Amino acid sequence: MSLSNQQSAQVLFQFDSSFDVSYVNYHRGNELADPQLIVTLERDNERQSFAFMHPHFNDVDRNLISAQGIAISSVKLSPFGQNQIEVSDLKDGLVYFTARVVKNITPTA
Repeated sequence: MSLSNQQSAQVLFQFDSSFDVSYVNYHRGNELADPQLIVTLERDNERQSFAFMHPHFNDVDRNLISAQGIAISSVKLSPFGQNQIEVSDLKDGLVYFTARVVKNITPTA
């Protein structure tokens, strides 16, 4: 699945190559909590962190840290289905993973 062959319902966040992916961690607080993938992007003193719930990895061989810009989009999979969050590389459109929900958890400090 890529943005080229799926209808992007809405671009939620977009980060060009001036942002570096500085932190990626798979987290599960306990057995009852939903698993989530935490991703942080930084540029100078600017930081954005996101938690992706129920991530589905499409290409585990690619390294998110080496991305050439990141796009976080809501993609409509079908007219009857729910939107899905897609995280892809802006440069080549490669989809790193999809998820059901994304939350901006950027620290306020």
